[in-house]
Amino acid sequence: MAMKLTTYQQEMLDGKHGETKQFCMERLSDFGKAVEAEEMVDLVLVLNACPIYSEDRRNPETAEKLAAYDLGHSALYDPIFKMKDAHVADETGTACGNDPYFVQLDKVEEKGYPWNFEIPGKGSFKVDDEMVDDFRAGYDKLLDHGWLPWLSCNPYLNTRIPKMGEYAASSESSAACYINTILSARTNRESPVNTVYCAYTGCMPKYGTHLDENRAAKCIVELDDEVRDNVKGMADFGALGACIAAKAENRIMAVLNLPKNLSAGATKNLISCASPGMNDPMLHLMGITPESPTLEAAFKGNMPKNPERYKVTMDDIIEMYQYLNNLAPAPGPDRAKPVDIVIVGCPHATFDEVREVARLIKGKKVKEGVQLWVQTDTPTYFMAQQYGDTKAIEDAGGKIYHQTCMAMTPFRHYPENIVIATSSFKYVKLGAGFGSEGTTWIYGNPESIVMAAVTGVFTPTARWDYWNRPREERLASEKDRPLYEVPVPMIG
Repeated sequence: MAMKLTTYQQEMLDGKHGETKQFCMERLSDFGKAVEAEEMVDLVLVLNACPIYSEDRRNPETAEKLAAYDLGHSALYDPIFKMKDAHVADETGTACGNDPYFVQLDKVEEKGYPWNFEIPGKGSFKVDDEMVDDFRAGYDKLLDHGWLPWLSCNPYLNTRIPKMGEYAASSESSAACYINTILSARTNRESPVNTVYCAYTGCMPKYGTHLDENRAAKCIVELDDEVRDNVKGMADFGALGACIAAKAENRIMAVLNLPKNLSAGATKNLISCASPGMNDPMLHLMGITPESPTLEAAFKGNMPKNPERYKVTMDDIIEMYQYLNNLAPAPGPDRAKPVDIVIVGCPHATFDEVREVARLIKGKKVKEGVQLWVQTDTPTYFMAQQYGDTKAIEDAGGKIYHQTCMAMTPFRHYPENIVIATSSFKYVKLGAGFGSEGTTWIYGNPESIVMAAVTGVFTPTARWDYWNRPREERLASEKDRPLYEVPVPMIG
């Protein structure tokens, strides 16, 4: 069945608006037929990954380097970069930006960053110079074509924020889930193949979670009161998101009894960590998701009499922590372990998250031989400079950077046997998935991992001692619960 196209879309397909738009529309039309789409939707936002642009792909040595750095989509840009009329957002007004890159381009030669560092006694890593030239060539080409230099995985927070009912195309998985869940704009977890073509046309076939029927909740996940009242910090919300996804088993769920006043960082971490465990990039967070004011609305008018219900308990959260920790499989002060690298910010740290690290590290010093890396997006990076947070982190010996993130780094070329502590569930999953078999991961809240940067060892916070007690004992000691309300030693 042929898709119904607008006059402008048909003109693009017929070549009346240039070679590039015709090239891209032909591919989107083929995709639309494959998914049986009936029409195209106009996009307000396209988020894609940056290309490495090399004119020397057939050189065996270059091809070998590209195999280490390229995520596979760069060659899609090659024919487009040769077209003289290639430009995004000409008539459509679609905002087109990119995921983080491999390096911060103005600090390529500086040491102590993820692209150029040394771990004493274990080895070093420096990004290949030829590849840096090719990163820069791809970046410059995108700017020439009108792409916006966000280099961010969180553009929905501070650059182009889609409104309820608008359409976007995001190949960044957690961004797709945030756009659907928090903004009630509509996107699929799109492939980098489609998003390249979407950028130059401003449209894409209407399918998947663009459609009402594919956005309906299929079950209910409810947090018990212990979880609602006690989950705090980036890593807690990451673990919570992972638990929610695990309960729902790849179905879109309506989530009840959430903590009040979720910050931007809390929702970002919850969603980014639920997203990897779901087929569809969508949750209905009751009381938050705009298109879901009631359960009936979340189920799109087809709520069963007895929908399947699941509970998330604090025991689930603790089990998720234990699952994520390779090196410290159970909490407790006797489990202190040495670390080499401490990383905050995946997805990119929000301004509040950067400020929290700055507060925790201010006046202290990162232990010699340990790396503390805070990765954020470009707007937040310069805000942190303006308000002194960058200085606090750098005075302590840490690094804060933008344009790039660890998930884009070729881990398999890092020194072996390094130990990384992070508050990011997503980073643990991505790092392990990108071939870091020789790396050991530690997962903890900001307090514990920042202290790990200072002392060189990770020790879970005292709160875990509390949560390891029998449930009855925990409840009996409710009044003096050793969480964040009272100062507790973090290092045994």
